[in-house]
Amino acid sequence: MKYTLAPILFAALIALAGCAQFRNVYPQLTETQAPLVADCQRLGVIAETANADHLSSYMARQSMENRVRERAVQLGATHIVWLHRTDTSATAQAFRCAAD
Repeated sequence: MKYTLAPILFAALIALAGCAQFRNVYPQLTETQAPLVADCQRLGVIAETANADHLSSYMARQSMENRVRERAVQLGATHIVWLHRTDTSATAQAFRCAAD
């Protein structure tokens, strides 16, 4: 019984860890398109590059994009428009829009 329970627990742990990646850690930030933020205040352009320390290129890209989001939130942004995203670099324009 011990030998069959361990792989099941391990698989469940991996599944839970994978699902955690899909939660929105920046709910106050909306990703949108440029025409939709034409009347908003521009806060600046944010650029990041991928960190080669990650085990996979997917995780490196997610971490890089989250750093862009985090910097936008620190600027007080409510919206971002992605200008450029690849596996190794990302650039976004940050905006602060008035609440409707």
